[in-house]
Amino acid sequence: MLSQVDQRVLDLFMQARDWHGLFPSQGDGAPMTVVVAVSGGADSVALLHLLTRVRVAWSLHLVVAHLDHNLRAESADDARFVAQLAANWGLPFEGTCLPPDALTGNLEAGARRARYHFLAQVASTYQTHAPGQPVEVALAHTANDQAETVLMNLIRGSGLDGMAAMPWIRPLVLDGQPVPGVRVVRPFLAVSRPEILQYLKAHHIPWREDPTNQDPTFVRNRIRHEILPRMQEINPQIVAALCRTASILAAEAARAEADNRQALGLALRSIQEGPQRRIFDLALFRSLDVASQRAILRTAGIYLGQPDRALNFAAVERMRQMLLADDHAGGPYSWVGDLMLTRAHDSFSLHHKAAEPYIPQHPHLGRDWCSLYGAQVLSVPGEITVGDWILRSEILDASALPHNWSAQLNPWEAYLDANRVGQLVLRGPRPGQRFRPFGLAGHGKALADYFTDRKVMGCLRPGWPLVVDGTQVVWVGGHQIADRVRVSEDSRAVLHLYWEARDL
Repeated sequence: MLSQVDQRVLDLFMQARDWHGLFPSQGDGAPMTVVVAVSGGADSVALLHLLTRVRVAWSLHLVVAHLDHNLRAESADDARFVAQLAANWGLPFEGTCLPPDALTGNLEAGARRARYHFLAQVASTYQTHAPGQPVEVALAHTANDQAETVLMNLIRGSGLDGMAAMPWIRPLVLDGQPVPGVRVVRPFLAVSRPEILQYLKAHHIPWREDPTNQDPTFVRNRIRHEILPRMQEINPQIVAALCRTASILAAEAARAEADNRQALGLALRSIQEGPQRRIFDLALFRSLDVASQRAILRTAGIYLGQPDRALNFAAVERMRQMLLADDHAGGPYSWVGDLMLTRAHDSFSLHHKAAEPYIPQHPHLGRDWCSLYGAQVLSVPGEITVGDWILRSEILDASALPHNWSAQLNPWEAYLDANRVGQLVLRGPRPGQRFRPFGLAGHGKALADYFTDRKVMGCLRPGWPLVVDGTQVVWVGGHQIADRVRVSEDSRAVLHLYWEARDL
């Protein structure tokens, strides 16, 4: 007959499987491989023991995994203890030891990264034994760990996701990318640490104590040994209460994420070239509530490859305030990592530093073309291919001009007096260049000022297509021709220039 604590722990363990979908049965009848992370401490030893009790009924292939961080002299004894435990219970053992001084800087964060890399390696090894079969990595985090995590994240000023603390199940993520077919499960999140200890004592199972769990220099240990006991004086069920809060907020976070995706879709104007940039409607972004604005920026940053920790409140809020501040186009401005912000008058682009902020839906020379060619001579008749566009030239008799040629219905088409131009070249703008546009009676202005008047985004100006004659700009593509090359009543031969899309 099972003792009361044995029955409770077993019930909570089985309930976790049923309610959260842990250790699912495989459709082909093959056993589910479960890599059990065992440090030798009470929690992980209890988890391993419970899994051995149900492995036949649940069709589990258990693998014991232990990483020796090599931070304590007695850590080798812990590794031997876990290896012997696996042997006693007839389970395969995978263990390794980090080199001395492998962990530097923040020891907690470094140790955590090392553990997950090790567990991913073990899981991948056993995936090759059964191609296509999923693998689960079982961690022994308890209800007390969950309560401590809620308080740690509260102290750090975390948002909804942080207060939701640890999920029951999630993909195993390394360096920001999920490991295919491997997920992390936490079957003990409803089981308290005192219940774990009672369970082990009831079954006469030994475990190892890690002295670093008493070290007050670690924030978690201060929460565990100082803050939580004081809170228990006010509410004896504080651990359960904090776990309940985490569960409520996890559901709220999931709902918020769905709302965030909807808000992102509303504000998103373009996902040009996917992982390189996201382009948003500025007016629509400004019309949204503050929470949605923050969520859009954070979600976009994640889509563009930035880790969660880089997209903290300060970074997101700084960007949000920049977008609300004024209506001046500009950029690129540095944000986080290699992500940049470039603003137009009615939109903004979040993009990688090496990427063009916008990919125009019209002819544009771009960085690559300008770097490779600099300039190209335009033969008459002739053509120049630039990306998805072709610039063509031809000579027409003035009598053959279309009846509506002067209406300039197509800004990417121009008619010039052929006798007023020399050798034409396609190129991008040069610093200090001037332009005398048609309609200003021969008066000129700086090309930069002309672009400003025409609201051409600064990020697009270096690659804007110009047709020049020597040093004189004769056509600013998409806008105007120069006054001196205009077609007049005296013109006999007309140079017809036009851009058209390539047939791809």
